[in-house]
Amino acid sequence: MRIAVPAEVQDSEMRVAITPEGACRLVEIGHEVLVQAGAGVGAGFEDDDYLAACVQVLPDAASTWAAGNLIVKVKQPTEEECALFARGSALFGYTHTETRPWLVEAFLERAMTVISFERVRLPDGRMPLLEPMSRIAGHMSVIIGAQLLQTVHGGPGVMLGEMPGAGRCGVTVVGGGTVGEWAARAALALGAHVTVFELREQRRRQIEQALPEASIQPPDEELVASAVADSWLVVNGATVPENSDVHVVTREMVRAMHDGAVIVDVTADLRGAIETSVRKTTHSAPVYVEEGVVHYVVQNIPGVVPRTSTLALEAATLPYTLKLADLGIEEALAADPALAAGLLCRGGEPVAEDIAGSASDRLPGASGNPRFRRT
Repeated sequence: MRIAVPAEVQDSEMRVAITPEGACRLVEIGHEVLVQAGAGVGAGFEDDDYLAACVQVLPDAASTWAAGNLIVKVKQPTEEECALFARGSALFGYTHTETRPWLVEAFLERAMTVISFERVRLPDGRMPLLEPMSRIAGHMSVIIGAQLLQTVHGGPGVMLGEMPGAGRCGVTVVGGGTVGEWAARAALALGAHVTVFELREQRRRQIEQALPEASIQPPDEELVASAVADSWLVVNGATVPENSDVHVVTREMVRAMHDGAVIVDVTADLRGAIETSVRKTTHSAPVYVEEGVVHYVVQNIPGVVPRTSTLALEAATLPYTLKLADLGIEEALAADPALAAGLLCRGGEPVAEDIAGSASDRLPGASGNPRFRRT
């Protein structure tokens, strides 16, 4: 199989989908790997490292996207990258199509087979290709919040943690999933007073056992309001249904926070549980102020530590990439239910329930291929 790895193009995104070591493993078992020039530089992997692994380095994005039977990348394609899709090709990477109907349209129009990292699911419900990035995002959310509280970053000069004479800094974590757990771990390590709000009772018990120093609570409105008002940092890892007007952290709660306090919303790609998280930000322009509180709503938080993130992501994805290459895409999907759960579309036909459920909203294109109506 010819496996192509384009360079990432989103703002300050320097992760790469396959390292030279991972590429070497694919080459050793008879596959061809092609990497766009400079794709790994931001994560510390030079073109010469790939060449030493017998990888072909291609000069630009167009030639890379055109070269592979299977494209492996990190972040979901941009609208500009959609123009580079080769008809009938396959893509293995994050897609986050929930908020990108135009991306689904492009996949279907180009008759692509797409397997989404974030949809790969084990029998116990775990999402092994999402977990490592969620851990890093949770951990980094606290480090980023701590920086934004410093005066050199325009903050109020508060140290996140505990110091004799100054007391303990409060941190509220909304959502007890992987992001929330790792945010809580990082905040506890700094000595902060940490409150985690989690809806699921069973999950609350699990976090209580794992993090006995934290206060684990159900998201009762009064409890949330009290914790948020006392916190210098709020980390959100929870989402709400798309059409819901209910928020875990309301505008009134944000208004009651300290001036210059910080909210880091890790759910920037989806619909978060914080009412004032009204727009996404980027690494180039990472914050905005709402109700006197600094909001950080960057979509690709793990991108700030691209080497660590690349290594952690590849450790999770490479076994699946090897399986797709060795068995072929169809046989690999048939052999691995977890991988099959990640299948978004096959040959331009929708497979995932949320995509297939929109089929009635499709229009026939000039070529007879189905097209999604843009929204």
